[in-house]
Amino acid sequence: MKLETLREGRIHGDLMFPLSVYQVEKENDAFFNYHWHEEIEFIYMTLGSARFHIGSSTTELQQGEALLIPSGQLHACYPSGDPPAFFHAIVFDPHLLSSSAYDAIQSKYIEPWMERRLVLPDIFRPTSSWEERVLILLTDIIKQYDKKPRGFEMKVKANLLSIFAELLPYSEQSSDMPRISLESGKIERIKPVLHYMHGHYKERILIQDLASIIPMSEGHFCRFFKSIVKKTPVEYLNFLRVEKAMKVLEDPQIKIIDVASEVGFESPSYFIKTFKALKQMTPTDYRKRFLI
Repeated sequence: MKLETLREGRIHGDLMFPLSVYQVEKENDAFFNYHWHEEIEFIYMTLGSARFHIGSSTTELQQGEALLIPSGQLHACYPSGDPPAFFHAIVFDPHLLSSSAYDAIQSKYIEPWMERRLVLPDIFRPTSSWEERVLILLTDIIKQYDKKPRGFEMKVKANLLSIFAELLPYSEQSSDMPRISLESGKIERIKPVLHYMHGHYKERILIQDLASIIPMSEGHFCRFFKSIVKKTPVEYLNFLRVEKAMKVLEDPQIKIIDVASEVGFESPSYFIKTFKALKQMTPTDYRKRFLI
């Protein structure tokens, strides 16, 4: 099964310089669904806070902190605290770190990390001098990309290599490959389930339908799903449907009852109850706020 729904399809940068920096704004309790991409990603929290789910782990970032998301890793972002919250995402192709020929940098550092034989620090808080240097380099990448002075590409690439050089003294050779392999395997197994939910959220979805994708017993599947996504299958499906409903509610011509059925809720009353529980307002209140 192809995972095109979850695998992000956008092109970051271009073939000559495969890197982009995005300013992401979290308002009105918005969130980012699970997805993955081949590119490496740095997140720098500019204002407020947010909760990131990366693989089966959860990390909360505060203003001035950052994290590293490896290539191919399933991840999502949820609100944390009161809005607004802003962060910058630096997304780039791993080949940007490579030289024109296979060299020591590639063989000793980049390739082992990409293959998970080398474990690098992935959370950066201003609690040590080396972490502060990493944060300074990340903010400089954001500034260089925003201003784009002549030669900014060289400065950005140099900063990326400098960041990895800062991380290497604190890296570890993976001595727990079975655990890492198991963890990676669990993430790969859940991707088709999430893909199915994203593609069929408008339809009636039963737990047995989802469990059969892996396959597992319903009870085992529910525990497995929650251990990775941090929500039960029903909670995640409702969360996904409510997020889709917010987009539909932006059209004032569509009745609330029709919005419910459009995003997969069989009962309008259950839709309203679920929407209010997740967004602290009714669908009607959200529509009024959006149209102001």
